[in-house]
Amino acid sequence: MTSYLTMDELHILSRCPLFSGIEPEELKALLGQEGCAVMDFDPGAELPGDGMLILLSNRVLIEKPVSDGRSLLMREALPTEAINAASALSQGKSMSRLIAPDGCRALHISREALAAVITNGGKFALNMTEFLVSRVVFLNNKITSLAGYTAASRLTLYLEENAKPEDSALAVTLPCSLTEFAEYLGVGRASLYRTLDAMEEEGTIERKGRRILILKKL
Repeated sequence: MTSYLTMDELHILSRCPLFSGIEPEELKALLGQEGCAVMDFDPGAELPGDGMLILLSNRVLIEKPVSDGRSLLMREALPTEAINAASALSQGKSMSRLIAPDGCRALHISREALAAVITNGGKFALNMTEFLVSRVVFLNNKITSLAGYTAASRLTLYLEENAKPEDSALAVTLPCSLTEFAEYLGVGRASLYRTLDAMEEEGTIERKGRRILILKKL
């Protein structure tokens, strides 16, 4: 564990939406909070599930337990992403498992430190509020989508949440096989295949193995 950020890491941190527009003095006060520390994790380590993590290097695998006792890989988190930002203020730990397969470096902000910073106000508090509101809106849309219980609605929601810019398009790399992915979405494998085929025929997406390019608005 270390207690400092390099200039490159400060630049990475500034690209995280939660730290957008924060003045140096406010950032210094935030990083100086007790419970706020930069941590180094060895390859294969499980990251803490309490508080919020801002990934500074490498990648983190976000896994969810499934009914048979296995953990299903949901997605990969990459640098600048805030992990557990929405659940950091809850009383319990996140239900996800966070694994650093290659090791990583991350800024960890405990629940107490996060609460103190938000209470003090400032740009970070506004950014955090906007983030939480966006999550509420997303979850409302997700509930509506899940209520429809169609493979198309669930797949569309997943792609919208996880798409990342790539060249001139958006792209998503599925974290697991289509069989496991169908289980994660809660739909039949055949329904998922039909939905993917239909979207590809319509020119909405292009598939290359587990990689999906989004060519049109979903």
